[in-house]
Amino acid sequence: MENNVHQHHRERMRQRYLQEGPDGFATHELLEMLLYYAVQRGDTNDTAHRLLEDNRGLLGVMSAEIPALELTEGVGPKSAMLLSLTGALLRRAAIEQRPETKRFDTCRKIREFIEPYYVGVGVERVYVMAFDNGMRMIDFYVACEGTVNEAYPIACKIVERSVLKHASAVVIAHNHPDGFAIATSHDRDFSAKLEQALKLVSIVLLEHLLFGDGCCIPLLQKNACMLRSSPTYEERDVFYERFYADMNTEQRTLAELLGYDPEA
Repeated sequence: MENNVHQHHRERMRQRYLQEGPDGFATHELLEMLLYYAVQRGDTNDTAHRLLEDNRGLLGVMSAEIPALELTEGVGPKSAMLLSLTGALLRRAAIEQRPETKRFDTCRKIREFIEPYYVGVGVERVYVMAFDNGMRMIDFYVACEGTVNEAYPIACKIVERSVLKHASAVVIAHNHPDGFAIATSHDRDFSAKLEQALKLVSIVLLEHLLFGDGCCIPLLQKNACMLRSSPTYEERDVFYERFYADMNTEQRTLAELLGYDPEA
């Protein structure tokens, strides 16, 4: 009898979705329906509520690792895998919305390239972009996951790879997944050590971008941009004036990253 009740409820939810679309549903209801495809019988409404509570909202659910998802009561291996795959597809969709860029000669272009890679990422992650002297990207990779407390080993790794790639300039980015885009002393110490190490091999650390709560902050712009050399053949002041001219540090929503206008 109980299974029949839940089955009728599921069918009503499906028909409502087909007739009304997703906008009329609460977040927990959409999550409840997604779980239907991993949980064949029973009530997934309570599980959806618990997932949102345990992970501090939908983005937290989509970014959580599989073992962490399985800690929520009612979430088994199939449900955790389904949620993880959904989060991965969400991140991939954001990446595919990036504008095609050949020359990364402004900070805004660099932000728009990197930012989608942080969609649904629940751990700190350091990305590195390396450029030739025409500001064309020649390398892009994850330098580490976790905090940047161990600055010296990470800096050595970045310098070594940049030299091998014959880079003229480097931009690094990292995120605060559970906080705001406010630099810590460790963040600034890491920037200083990397900048010094790259300078020894005539490579410019252009910027250290910090992502958090939908915002992006260039850590080096305020205090040091005029002290750094130009990675191109242009004069230093000309290059940096253009580099920061269109930088947007304001918060961007997931809909903006996906190129979706909810009012359209």
